Amino acid sequence: MNDDEQVQPDEIHEAIGLAATYLMNAQMPVKPSNLLMVLRAQSIMTTESRQKRILEAARQQIMERVTHTA
Repeated sequence: MNDDEQVQPDEIHEAIGLAATYLMNAQMPVKPSNLLMVLRAQSIMTTESRQKRILEAARQQIMERVTHTA
């Protein structure tokens, strides 16, 4: 997969799902603020630019949904 390809919705959903799984394994509530925290931490730890873009897109989607429903 090329780095310049657009982030696909399934990649965003996978990133959010993995973050939710991490929270469940840590016995923490799966809520937007915790998902954002996990995605941000993963973004800091990864060195791949493509993965950083996927994680940022996932964070952005969560923030948009939270703001839109509030």
